[in-house]
Amino acid sequence: MKKEYISIQGITLPFYRCHTLIIGSGAASLNCALHLYDFNIKDITIITECLGGGTSNNSGSDKQTYYKLSLFGQEKDSVYAMAQTLFSGSSTHGDIALVEAALSPQEFYHLVKIG
Repeated sequence: MKKEYISIQGITLPFYRCHTLIIGSGAASLNCALHLYDFNIKDITIITECLGGGTSNNSGSDKQTYYKLSLFGQEKDSVYAMAQTLFSGSSTHGDIALVEAALSPQEFYHLVKIG
């Protein structure tokens, strides 16, 4: 992170510059920071009210947030069907829902790996 100063109407204020700013420190935020770090992006700033807070910690669930696709069993599952389910709830765009669905098992196992 780089610290600079800017003047606005005669008042000098600190100005911080970083590659990536992450808001919050729940499971998804910290998972994002870890992935960025693994991709060699080291200039990361996390702004949070409480480290380790977030919905996942408060509800006691970090892994089921990501996991839905079945990898085994009798019933067939599909990335498209999961994306449709996410999109039909009107809480996410279709393209984002498709990416979330496609990466659901990968992210589930990543969270299991990191504990």
